[in-house]
Order: sequence, then C-alpha cells, then structure tokens
Amino acid sequence: MVAFVRSLAHAGADLDAHRQRYIVNTNVYALVVITVTLPYPFIYLYLHVDMNPLLLSGSILFLFAYAGVIFFNYLKVHTLAKLLFFATVVVQLFAICITFGKSSGLDQFFFAAFVGIFFVVDRYQKIMIIPALVVFTAEYLLIQYINAYIDPIVRLEEDTATIIRYFTSGSVFFLLALQCLYFYWGNQRAELQLEKAQRESENLLLNILPPPIAAELKKNGVVEPVEHDSVTVVFTDFVGFTASSEARDPADLLRELDDCFSAFDDIIERHGLEKLKTIGDAYMFAGGVPVNLADNAAQCVRAAQEIIAFAEARRAANPRFWKIRVGVHTGRLVAGVIGRKKFIYDVWGDTVNTASRLESAGEPGRINISAETFHLIQDKFACTYRGEIAVKGKGPLPMYFVE
Repeated sequence: MVAFVRSLAHAGADLDAHRQRYIVNTNVYALVVITVTLPYPFIYLYLHVDMNPLLLSGSILFLFAYAGVIFFNYLKVHTLAKLLFFATVVVQLFAICITFGKSSGLDQFFFAAFVGIFFVVDRYQKIMIIPALVVFTAEYLLIQYINAYIDPIVRLEEDTATIIRYFTSGSVFFLLALQCLYFYWGNQRAELQLEKAQRESENLLLNILPPPIAAELKKNGVVEPVEHDSVTVVFTDFVGFTASSEARDPADLLRELDDCFSAFDDIIERHGLEKLKTIGDAYMFAGGVPVNLADNAAQCVRAAQEIIAFAEARRAANPRFWKIRVGVHTGRLVAGVIGRKKFIYDVWGDTVNTASRLESAGEPGRINISAETFHLIQDKFACTYRGEIAVKGKGPLPMYFVE
C-alpha cells in the first residue's frame, strides 16, 4: 500500500529536481484533498442530510477530477494538471459553500487553498500565482456576499451544521498542519543542503587557494598582491619523464603521477608549506607565503629530503620509476591571485626563475640550493659547495648540494 501511494505521489516526476519537487507536491496535495473530500458524502448520508442525488454525484465527480490531476502528471502534461487542480478547487469550493451555506463552515477550506497555491506552483509557472490568488479572493468575497443574502440550497439543522463545521475545522487544520510541516521540513532540508554546498564550495576554494587568501577573496572580492622579503621556492622535476611517457599507457602514467603529487601534497602540508602548482611532471611549492614562516628555508629543505626519499623508495620497488631533481632558492618575490573565473595563487619574480634554473642545473636524487638558501640553513644541514655554475639567463651562480 505504501509503495502504491508513493508511486502515485511520484507520477510523472522525472524532470529536474526543482520541478520534480512541485510535481510531487501537486500529486500529494491531490491525494490529501481526495482523502479529506471522500468522507463528506458518507457524513451527509449518516446525518440524513436532505440532498439531491445530483449533489452526491457531484462530490464523486470532484474526486475523479483530483485523480485526473495525478493522471495528467503521469502523462507529463504538468501545466494542464495544475490548471485542472486549480479549476477543480475553485468549482468545488463554490459548489459546497453555496449548497450548504455559511453555517457549515465549509468556507474555511479557502485558507488551505490559499496556502496550497504556493505548495504546487514552481518558479517556472509563477505567472499563475497572482491570477490564482485574485480568483480565490474574489470567489471568497462573492461567496460571503451570496451566503449573507441568499439562502443555501440545502438547509442544515443546527446540530448537523455544528457537526459538519467541527469536522471541517479539523480537516482544514489538518491540511494547514501538513502544509506547515512540509514547509518546515523542506526548509530544514534546504538549510542542510545549503550548508553542505557551502562547505563543499569552501573546501574546493581552499584546495585552490591558501586559507588567508580565500578569506580575503570572499570578504573583498579581490586579493591585493603582496611583496615578501624572504620566501623559499622549490622546484622538483622527474628525470626522463617525457621519454618514458611515449612508451607507457597514458592512463597508468597519469595515475602514477597523481600518486606522487598526492604524496608530495601530504609532505609539504606537514611542514606548513604552500603548494603553488604543477607543470607537467614538475611540482612547485614555497615556504613563507602567504603567511611568513621564520624557518621557511629549513622547512623546504626537509620537505625536499622527504620527497627524494619517497621517490627513491618507489624506485627501489620499481627500477623503471623516475629519478627526481630538486632546486631551491630563497629571495624576494610578489605573491597574489590571478584570474576571475579560474583562480590561481601564484608567485612572480627573479626568485622563481632562479629556483627553476637551480633545478635544471641539479643532479638526480640531490637537492641543489643557492647561496642565499645555504646561508639560511648551513647550521642545520651539511652542504657541499659545487662552485659557480653557469645557468641560462643568469650567468654563473654559486650552488650547493644538501647532503
């Protein structure tokens, strides 16, 4: 039985999430109105209300009309289903209020009908809301006028009218309670979904930008570039990657590279460093941006040592795995965000170019550092002076290997 009712509620509801919700609302509302309407003919018979058989058959006709609403939704004629729903409600309210008069209290169903408009009209059909409200308002006023000056078709005894009025009040409050509960639960669900979406959006932003930069971007809409006096930039590059990529399956190659870069992410995160970007098989990170880090040079070298150890462990397990070169340089640079649709946090300056040149001039499995970085870490790490080595665009540069 529950499965059958559920299938009726979801009849024709296979559109987008928003329209699907309101189609289900219309079907559920039609089922509820059928449930509320169905007992009335039996109540009239039980109370021996003197009714024309035509009036009883009219009640059955209304039940079929509400069933037709679900049927039209099943056929995916959704606009026609809602028009039939509103037309049936308008005609039914007019008929029962004129037939039994004000003493029956049947005009209370207008309150539920007013709320029901917003229950079934989605944003694509919002043009229907104002006309529906106007029609219900005009009908309600007309019925009040008719009941004030014209006798009802069926005269009810006082006790009978009281019973019907009590039952009607209970039915109206039942409908209103269901509507309010639905809106309450829907609001709670929407708030939870909104909070979840906001968390996912923030997490996605934090995967792209450092937390302080993301906070500034959300607050101001822009991020001002900042010049930093002492930042350590590190480049890593796999030796022989390009050659091996021509002979290996691209999917396997990408999976292995993703495993490596994910491990690198974990390493630099433990050391409080900032990943900047990957360029092919090159991985770039820095220490001292966007927040100053006093021992950023030492932390970068420690992270570089862990990265080399990771690569060597992979190579021990698989001799075909690439060797890795690392270049490190410390100096001044400018950091900021570029892009309006696809943000990227990046750094610019001669420090970046020098770090890249140091990586190119290095040797596999070793950390090649500049003199500037050496002076910051010489008390913490054993280093070997390589001499001055000429690099493209820079001339001879003093370099050191970290042992």
